[in-house]
Amino acid sequence: MKASYLLPLSIVIGCIILSFALVQSSKTERYQYIEPNVVFDKSEGTLYYTDKKQYLDKKGDLYEYE
Repeated sequence: MKASYLLPLSIVIGCIILSFALVQSSKTERYQYIEPNVVFDKSEGTLYYTDKKQYLDKKGDLYEYE
């Protein structure tokens, strides 16, 4: 009886590990350099101005950060 649960349990654990790996790998190409000192965040639609320490969100609001 113990062996009948081993295969389905290992499949479920393997699927969880694979889905976690896929989520983490999709985050690697999240940022893109538009120009020097300007970075675009693809997932949030935010522009970061690294030389001015400001960012522009997708609504058009400009914020400063340190």
